[in-house]
Amino acid sequence: MPNTATCWICGAQSWRPFKESTLNGNISSDDFKITDARYGHTGRIDQCVSCGFKQVTDVDSVLKFYESLEDSAYNQGRGQRGLQARKIIEAVLKFKKSGRLLDVGAASGILLEQAAKLGLVGEGVEPSRSLAKSAQDAGLKVHLGTFPHPAVQSPFDVITLIDVIEHVPCPIPLLKDIAAHLKPDGIGVLTTPDVESFVARRLGLRWWHFRVAHIGYFNRTTIKRALNEAGLEIIEMTSPAWYFTYDYACERAMVYFPKALKFRMPGFLRDRTIKVNFYDSMQVLFRRKQ
Repeated sequence: MPNTATCWICGAQSWRPFKESTLNGNISSDDFKITDARYGHTGRIDQCVSCGFKQVTDVDSVLKFYESLEDSAYNQGRGQRGLQARKIIEAVLKFKKSGRLLDVGAASGILLEQAAKLGLVGEGVEPSRSLAKSAQDAGLKVHLGTFPHPAVQSPFDVITLIDVIEHVPCPIPLLKDIAAHLKPDGIGVLTTPDVESFVARRLGLRWWHFRVAHIGYFNRTTIKRALNEAGLEIIEMTSPAWYFTYDYACERAMVYFPKALKFRMPGFLRDRTIKVNFYDSMQVLFRRKQ
């Protein structure tokens, strides 16, 4: 059957196959867990002939899965995720020293905690009932729902979109809403996997970012085009490092090992923190076009 989907980035309807679906028609909120490690398990991915954007074309609606999402393992790495969030905020502080921050896709509020420690007044929006409640129970201002949200009053000095845009159908309207909620001198920051990175190309269809929850795959060209279409311009692009416990990193790495070579991390190392940068993610700081 020919693919008649419209590219979310350039609007074209001409596609070439990239990856077949492994869903077999079955999908649930468990497939959308942040900690899911079934790498290579995705919907059908096609590549736009016009702009090169890679997009899932057989999954139409994902919001209902996020609303019912529960991921108890997510907060087990709260300390390490806090280090990641702190580094992101520190990158923002080079351009914006203080003010109001909005975290779109706030999960359990880890980034908001770090933003408060660094002097920003933050609030967030999160569609998962479970994760939003976790943040609210911790005393954080997180609104249940999606962005834009009626309880969110703009403008903001900083808006963060951390590992969110790859989960969103039609990302350009979301970026336009972010532009509308930023102050004229405000700063936005997003992170997203880079599908054209060396590691992504080397691992092929087994790359760890090929997951059910990821429905749009950007490279440096398509993320720049999406931001430009939304009236935004890039001021800095880097490859961020991430932090994990040795146990968590080892567990994920074992996915790629033959069964005979798999091992368990020694107990004295399991909870220690490791810094990892495979240069396969983009951290993009942006602002409204001047």
